[in-house]
Amino acid sequence: MKNLKTLLCASTIALAPSLSHAGGFDLTGQPIGIIFEEGNYIEGSVGMVTADVEGSNIAGDSGNIADDLRFGTFGAKFDFTDRISGALIYDTPFYRKTTYEAGPFDGTAADVIATTFTAVGRFKLGENFSVYGGPRLQVSSIDLQGPFAAPGFPPVYQIDLKDTGFGFVAGAAAEVPEYKIRAALTYNSAITHDIDTTETFFGRTGFVSAPSKFDLETPQSVNLDLQAPISQSTLVKASVRWVNWDGVNLTPPNFLANPAFGRPVVEYTEDVFTYRLTVAQRFNENLAGFVTGSYEADGGEEISLFKSIDGGYSLGGGVIFESDEGLRLQLAGEYRWLKGTSGSQVPGAPFTDFGDADAIGLSLKVGYRF
Repeated sequence: MKNLKTLLCASTIALAPSLSHAGGFDLTGQPIGIIFEEGNYIEGSVGMVTADVEGSNIAGDSGNIADDLRFGTFGAKFDFTDRISGALIYDTPFYRKTTYEAGPFDGTAADVIATTFTAVGRFKLGENFSVYGGPRLQVSSIDLQGPFAAPGFPPVYQIDLKDTGFGFVAGAAAEVPEYKIRAALTYNSAITHDIDTTETFFGRTGFVSAPSKFDLETPQSVNLDLQAPISQSTLVKASVRWVNWDGVNLTPPNFLANPAFGRPVVEYTEDVFTYRLTVAQRFNENLAGFVTGSYEADGGEEISLFKSIDGGYSLGGGVIFESDEGLRLQLAGEYRWLKGTSGSQVPGAPFTDFGDADAIGLSLKVGYRF
């Protein structure tokens, strides 16, 4: 009977990462569901997203500019008392890789990634209410290069940086444990990086390197997660994620000033809401399956070199197996339809139409309860 109840925990379902080029640079959705696991628990996962994002204009097609994303997560949760528990979480909330291998921007590439280490403590105020929160350390890096002036020459622009910043997570949950009903609201703070680096670019006298100082911020967000059973073997989970992308600008100062670009690397003007619904079905005491879907509205974002999609929806699913000894295996996948953007990517460049795009995400998770 223990395994039967365990398979209906919300933290075991809908773990195909928010996958596949969600709003902004979102990837995993900053989940903290492990804090609600029963007993002591440890898990790790690997995932991959592969996308097809292609643009075309009169100067030449871009080819697929979306590189594959490979990532891993880790979490460990422990009960210290009947009311106090804690968890350590490692994940990659923001990640995007873009490379132009054809067309007028051949050689332009960007690799933006943020990995986080989060410590979360949870305190039960009673049987039905709890609060949780803790610090978060984030390591962010940007590797960016502009188009090549000619074959065999260095790129017109180049920067490679890494920095560490700090933030926090805080939330509260109301639940009815015996019926697996829960509502959890989680706030993730913005994290600011004070960048002190060097930009290399093509100036009036040739290639020069200039010191550069600017702020890089990953956005604040709020996750609302709801779950309730609709039968003894079926659980429904709904979630809404708001990310404050409006005002986030990932642009070094000399990149913007360079006439070869003339626009930000990426500057967002709209917040993003992502809606997800998941239905999990238990088949027997050890095996369950789930289907999941999401929707993200078109925010009307302006096209740029590294902003070619805006909104979309997805459909996915997976299976979960948990042995009587506490070993858990989960395989999940998701297919996402993406809406492309169109326009002039840099001033004076031909009109580019990215049209519709798609992406596939896969993940494998291994956990153990002890």
